[in-house]
Order: sequence, then structure tokens, then C-alpha cells
Amino acid sequence: MTVSILNNSSARTASTNIGKAMTDIQSSSSRLSSGERIINPSDDATALAIGTGLKTDASTWSSALTTTTQALAITSIADGGMKSVSDILARLKALASQANNGGMSANNLSYMKKEMDALILQIGTVVQTNKFNGIVLLDGTFTNTAFQVGLSTTDTITLSFSAVDATSLGVNSIDVTAAGGIAAANTALDAAIISVQTYRAQAGADQSRFNFAATNIETSLNNVMAAASIYLDANFAEVSAQFAGLQTKMQAAIATLANVNNLPQNLLKLIS
Repeated sequence: MTVSILNNSSARTASTNIGKAMTDIQSSSSRLSSGERIINPSDDATALAIGTGLKTDASTWSSALTTTTQALAITSIADGGMKSVSDILARLKALASQANNGGMSANNLSYMKKEMDALILQIGTVVQTNKFNGIVLLDGTFTNTAFQVGLSTTDTITLSFSAVDATSLGVNSIDVTAAGGIAAANTALDAAIISVQTYRAQAGADQSRFNFAATNIETSLNNVMAAASIYLDANFAEVSAQFAGLQTKMQAAIATLANVNNLPQNLLKLIS
């Protein structure tokens, strides 16, 4: 090895090592402060692509969970309205059955009709006020409405609610004071009650399906987020240990540079 006072290659080497250590420390510091494993795309381009794709999937799953939760809320609101209509129909049926009594006077039936007419109007009020986000649910217009429950736009569950207004149920014109009106009212109410029971059963089935969909979405979301973390998140313990080692390496390089900078002066002592 040639010893020279004009060309201090040892100092240049030490300086280069300090620069590299500084770059590594900055990268480790960025990982510690951000929690991200990949600071620059060049750190791991493949992992960045996979991790970013998984994060996109996680975002989609999260949106699907929100959509599913909204669908469950809509179904619950609609079922609440149908229950109210069912309760009204039960009262109408009780009145119609009570009217089927030879001991009822014309006045009695007239009073009964007033209550029944009011209840029929109330069915309309229930239907028109049963809404989600301003959308009426039970007038027959909420049909074939899709809710995305997966990653693809085709991963959907379709929701529909039948109309439960008095006209659709066939009870809008019942009249226990008319000739043959009592029997007709009982027949119409029996059919209407069965219809609403059927509609509520379908709503319950839809609600059950959305509940299972929500469970599946939550599981998928957790798994995808965990997978994305593997590719994108820094291992804090590992990076911390690496950071401490780099600091030690930097201190050693600085100390070495200080020593090798004195080499030319020490060589001059040989000719003094």
C-alpha cells in the first residue's frame, strides 16, 4: 500500500461511508416516523404494486360494508312500517268481525265505519312517511334496488318492497254499512293480512342475507388490511434496531474520518 501526503484515499473512503450511513439513517428515520416500509418506489416496486392494490381492495370492502349497513337500516325501517300496517289491519279485522253480529244497529255500524275509515287513512300516512333519506319505501316504487356487497360491481343484492297502501292491499273501499259489506270486509282484510305477513317474511329473509353479507365483508376487510400491512407497513422493532445500528455505524465513520484526516500531518513528522 502506498502512503501519500497528497492523496488521502482513507479520508475519502471514510467520507463516502459517512454519506451512505447518513442516507440509510434518513431512510430508517422516514420509516419510523411514517410507519411505512416503502419510502420510495425503488425500495420494493413489486411490494408497492401489490400492497397498493390490496389497499384499494380494502377501501372497496369498506365501502361495501357501509352500503350493507345502509341496506340493513332500510330493511329495518321498511319492516317497521309494515308492522304498523299489520297492526292497523289487525284492528280493522277485529272491527269487521265485531260488525258481523246481528245485534249491531245501523248506528253502531256507522260509528264503526268512521273508525275503520280513519284507520284506512292512517295506512296511507304510514306508507307516505316510511322513508329512508327521503325515499318512500312502501308505495311500490322501491324495487330492484341493488346494493354492492363485494369487490365487483356485479357483487350485489337486490332489494324490493311491495306496496302496502290500502288500495294495493284491497282494503281501501271496505264498508261494513253496505249490503254484504261485512263479509266483503272480512274477506279483504284476511287477504291483506296474509299479504303483509308475506312481505314481512321477505324483508326478514333479505335482512338475514345482508347480515351474513356484512359478516363476510368484515372478515374479508380484516384479511385484506392485514395482507396490505405485510407489504406496506414498517416492522417497527426491526427498523428501530436498524436505526440504532446505523447511528453506531455513523459515529464510527465520523471518528475514523477524524483520525485519517490527521494522517498527512503524521507523515510529515517523518521528515521533521
